[in-house]
Amino acid sequence: MLSLRGAPRPTLAAIEAIPNVRFRTSWFAVLLVALALAGLGLAIAGRLSPPATSIALVPPPTSVVPLPRGDLPIIGDPIRDLTVWYSDRVRDATTAGLENLRGHFLSPLDPLADPATKDLYGKMLIITIPLLTFGGLALGYLIMVSRTSGESAYTARSVTPRFVVGATLAILGIFLVSVLAQFVTATDVAMVGVSLPAHAVGGPDAWPAGGGVFQVLQNGGFDPHVSEGPDNWNDGAWLSAGLLAAVLLTFVQMIAAVLGAVERLLVIIGPICLAAYALPATERVTNGWLKVLTAILVVRFAWTIAFILFSLEALPHIGPSGNPPTVGDMNALLGLAIGAAALMLGLPFVLLPAALSGRATFKLSR
Repeated sequence: MLSLRGAPRPTLAAIEAIPNVRFRTSWFAVLLVALALAGLGLAIAGRLSPPATSIALVPPPTSVVPLPRGDLPIIGDPIRDLTVWYSDRVRDATTAGLENLRGHFLSPLDPLADPATKDLYGKMLIITIPLLTFGGLALGYLIMVSRTSGESAYTARSVTPRFVVGATLAILGIFLVSVLAQFVTATDVAMVGVSLPAHAVGGPDAWPAGGGVFQVLQNGGFDPHVSEGPDNWNDGAWLSAGLLAAVLLTFVQMIAAVLGAVERLLVIIGPICLAAYALPATERVTNGWLKVLTAILVVRFAWTIAFILFSLEALPHIGPSGNPPTVGDMNALLGLAIGAAALMLGLPFVLLPAALSGRATFKLSR
């Protein structure tokens, strides 16, 4: 018999180097890989095989529309999904931009139709009436002592007509501004109604969301289920041009909001600004008030002209159903919408300084 006495004892390194442990670990990893491959094969087979349906219970479809292929296994088609998501965001942005401009785009503010403006105008008028009363008392005193005071530059008698005009304008200012706003609104409605057909645009309460040159931004979109071709107007131009139009409309909306706020402020402080005409020293306040209000109305009128011109260019590209039927019409309408938004964005920066730099003054008497 063999004796093991005197043989060296096995160390820890020798035990770890036993090959049986390595073989067991390798077989376990192979088993996991095999299970993963089997699951992948079952998933692919399930996606490729048609669902089992009963012929007796489910009637066959009359027409089958072929859907675009090219989906990747398990994860589908991430590029198409991202394109659909991007197109939906662009459509939401353009729709929101048009809806925020609805009713406040071409028509100026009518102070008699705005309850907040009427209430604030009344409060400002309450402040203005005492000022006019004290001014009238001071004017009467100057008239009585004018023969002995030796006033030569501006006598009290020459200031009296200016005082009467300023007091009258301060009280009737809200009605005069309302008549002016209604005149501009009626002019815009008449111009659009005569120039464009009724089916192409909506009413003034819906402009510009009612149609016109921006109609493509409401009806356009990208449909990935329709293959690209000459009869498909849902092409990739919507993804870039639609986004640019949404950005421009956002800036136009900001400018329209600023103009509306300034217009409302001018109406509110109208009594004091119009009453300032009573004195020659404060006449420039009335002239500045009238210049700013006129400049805002000029911008609204210029927007109406641009809206009509670009809508006339867009009419040949709009189909009977309101959607452009071809890729060429889609691209043309997107270009017109971008051009209209860009021009409307730049017009205030040109017209406002030109209107404010004019030398027109408010003169009713001398």
